This record gives sequence, structure tokens and C-alpha cells, in this order.
Amino acid sequence: MNCKVIGYDFKSLEVQLQPSERFFCERGALIYHEGGIEKNVKVIDKGITGILKRTLSGESMFLVELLNTSPAVRKLMVAGKMGLLPVELKLFPNGIICRKGFYIASSKEVDIDFSLNMSSFISGTGLIMQKITGEGTVFLDSVGSAICLDVPHGDSVFVDEKSFLCMDGNAQNRMSSSFSGRGLLGGEGLSMFQIGGPAKIYVNSVNVK
Repeated sequence: MNCKVIGYDFKSLEVQLQPSERFFCERGALIYHEGGIEKNVKVIDKGITGILKRTLSGESMFLVELLNTSPAVRKLMVAGKMGLLPVELKLFPNGIICRKGFYIASSKEVDIDFSLNMSSFISGTGLIMQKITGEGTVFLDSVGSAICLDVPHGDSVFVDEKSFLCMDGNAQNRMSSSFSGRGLLGGEGLSMFQIGGPAKIYVNSVNVK
């Protein structure tokens, strides 16, 4: 499988599937696929609990599976609202925590759960965030070209909640809300995420208000 992000300000993902390879995406993310790719809409069948998890995490209970049934390489394209952030899940054994509804596609089927986070609720992004675990590469919705912050142990970073994309699951317990009247006057809002290290955090490169 070969995945290539195409574009600058507005990005899409071109995927080349080898024979018998599969790719997964959220319903509505597919732009096109070539002949020889079989499209199946799967109902995430994990009982009431599984349906509840995906609904609360902002995702549909349906997942589109794209299977190359031809003997040749076939192409497809998916896209989010503007940009795409690829994240290698093998680098995050405990998964990633991201904004609700940000999952677009993945090279393998992943588990999408919800995560209750009081800090995100206080900061205005909602009580519920997504927790994504599994293997392969997951592609998240973003604006512009995402920036990766590596926060060392003993240090912390303050992130505007509207610019936050995702972080490694290990850092969830080190996220808190930092209140500042100066921040409100400066246009960043009353509170920001304070995330302590060690942590790997992805943020938008574009100021989204």
C-alpha cells in the first residue's frame, strides 16, 4: 500500500492498493476509486456498547471498507474538510487522544472509543474526545500542515484548544486547563490546555477561530 498526501492548503490522500489490500475510511470521506476496488459499508458490530462508543466519539456506526479485487494496482482518494494528518499508531502503544469526529481514514481497521475529559469541556471543545487504538496509519482531519511538539519530562506546553489535534494516550492524565484573564484579552480564550511531558502533541499550523 502506498499513501500520498496531495495538496497544500487543501489536502487529499491518494492511496494505491496492491491486489487484495484493504483500506478503511469514514462514510463521506471517499472522493473516488478506480474500477477493481470493491466498496463495502460495514456496520460496526460490537453490540450496543460499540455503537454507543462510536456515537459518543462523533463517528458514524458505519465504516467504508475498500478492497482491491483486481490483479493490478488500483487507486482511490479520500479527504477531510481541509487537511490531513497521518499518525503512525505503532508509535503509540496506548493509542492517541484527539478531537471528537476527527477520524477520516486508516490503513487498517482501528478501534475508536470515546474519552471523557473535563479539561476539554472547560476549554470549550466538549466533554468527549476520541481515543483511537490499533495498528497501521490513521489519518485525522486538520487545517494546514500539522506541527508535532515533543514535550520532555518535567516540562509543559500551553495549547489553544482550537488548535489542538491529538496527543499520545499516555499524556491524557497530564492534561489540565490553565485559566488566564490575559489570554482572554489576547484573544486566546479564558483557558488553554496545559499538557505536561513527556508527551507528543500535534497542533494545527493555522489559527482556527
